[in-house]
Amino acid sequence: MIRSSDTTTVIYNHSNNNRKNNRLILLIFLIDLTSGSYCAIKHINSSTPTTGIIESPGFPSPYSAPLDCVFNISTDNSNVIQLFFLNFDLAEKNKLSNQCLDAYLLIVVVDRHGRHHVGERLCGNSLPAEITTMQSGIQVQFVTTTSKNYHKGFKIQYRILSEEIISEPRSFVTEPIYSNVCGGHSMKNQLSGEITSPGYPLTYPRNSTCNWLIRVERGQRIYIRIVHLHLAPTIAECDRASLTILDGYKHESTYSDRNNEISEARFCGSQLYYSEEGMKSYMSSDNRLLVRFITTDNPPSSMLGAERVGFKIIWTAVEGLLGENENLRKEENERCNSQFVCDGGQICVEQGHGICASRSRLCISKSLVCDGVHNCVEGDFSDEQHCYSREIVTSAALGFTFIVLTMLIFVCCDQIRKRRRLRELIRERRNNTNNNNTSNGKCTRSNNVRLPPNR
Repeated sequence: MIRSSDTTTVIYNHSNNNRKNNRLILLIFLIDLTSGSYCAIKHINSSTPTTGIIESPGFPSPYSAPLDCVFNISTDNSNVIQLFFLNFDLAEKNKLSNQCLDAYLLIVVVDRHGRHHVGERLCGNSLPAEITTMQSGIQVQFVTTTSKNYHKGFKIQYRILSEEIISEPRSFVTEPIYSNVCGGHSMKNQLSGEITSPGYPLTYPRNSTCNWLIRVERGQRIYIRIVHLHLAPTIAECDRASLTILDGYKHESTYSDRNNEISEARFCGSQLYYSEEGMKSYMSSDNRLLVRFITTDNPPSSMLGAERVGFKIIWTAVEGLLGENENLRKEENERCNSQFVCDGGQICVEQGHGICASRSRLCISKSLVCDGVHNCVEGDFSDEQHCYSREIVTSAALGFTFIVLTMLIFVCCDQIRKRRRLRELIRERRNNTNNNNTSNGKCTRSNNVRLPPNR
């Protein structure tokens, strides 16, 4: 049991120890600061496209040690950040562990969901490849533990670019006949479109990679629906040909990413393996999406001539997905007030047993209604449902308008004909009158002539 006087002594001693520890920490901090090893975090933020330079402390003079420098580069979601290495001279990897230990550079990409994608440690004097991300946040960390007194460090140029100017990845096709149909991009203000594999519906080329970029306006999303898919006889032949739909802001890295399942969807084999409703569709998280088709061989001879070979997809710009998130429902409802909202309907797994689920209700542009293309989700045909009656009404209105115009033309022509006939009658009457006057004048002059007398 501790008495009150003992408690006071313990507290006093503890306070003295804290003061000593604080003085020791401050002394170490001052030593690091005076030796040049202290490195403050540098924040770089720009809402508009720009370029700049980040360097190791003292570059191009050799760096010191120990160092732990962090450069935070960020911008708006409408922009992306890229890094280009201009100079790079760090200590080599440790010979025993083959790891970057004495000095290294670490690049951390922060995606739009807040996830941190940590790259591999960079060291040595080989110039690293450029880092072209589709993200708006990057952290560059420079760490040194030992100084060799002759390595200069690094110099990196960062570029903040508008997302709009980033084009699709390059496409490669081995057969020139398909070069114009392998890859491409959507047009500005385009709301819907169709993409087919090169050679569809007869065949597809081998050893090819085709990339299509679909981009819509900010605030919109992209809905993909696979209309037809037949790439191989079995789903085990994904290496022969595969169709991948990637979120346009997905961070593609060389190492394994456990978050891939929410940012891409891969299809291969035949559509028979995706028989359940909703399996042949994909919704982007933002306004940018990539469609990638990769082949290593031509389709097998058993597929040729049997049915359509390759793939066909329909994409649609979506204003909102109603009911997806309570926090976004109000905003999307307001945006969809002036647009068309698909009915959605229900998917029933077992008829008569009440095992049903509601389909997603897409909000799309009114201009896509009755355009001859099914733009709502699979199984929801509400955007094309009442187009037949509209066509009848439109045809009737056009027919009635044609009849009225024909009658008006007939009446006008009849009036013109009558006026022309009337003018001709007036002209004839005037001519007759003039002729009569001329003949009467001649008779009068002959009566006034005096005849000579008879002798």
